[in-house]
Amino acid sequence: MMFMHWFKSSNAVEGHVMTKADVIKAILKKLDSKQDKFFARAMDELANDAIITIQPDGVTLVLTQKGVDLL
Repeated sequence: MMFMHWFKSSNAVEGHVMTKADVIKAILKKLDSKQDKFFARAMDELANDAIITIQPDGVTLVLTQKGVDLL
């Protein structure tokens, strides 16, 4: 999963933020048209599993302790 790879490569700890700019640079620019439709679903699944929280802007992500444990 691209989100978790980004957090891992950033040596993230609980509360680490993936900003909108990070999402665009690290994820969206690398997706092709077939993968693009799965972007929101992937974010929702990570949030539903309490691995990340999605901020009110709908794009900024915050890593939870459960997410850190999975890294």
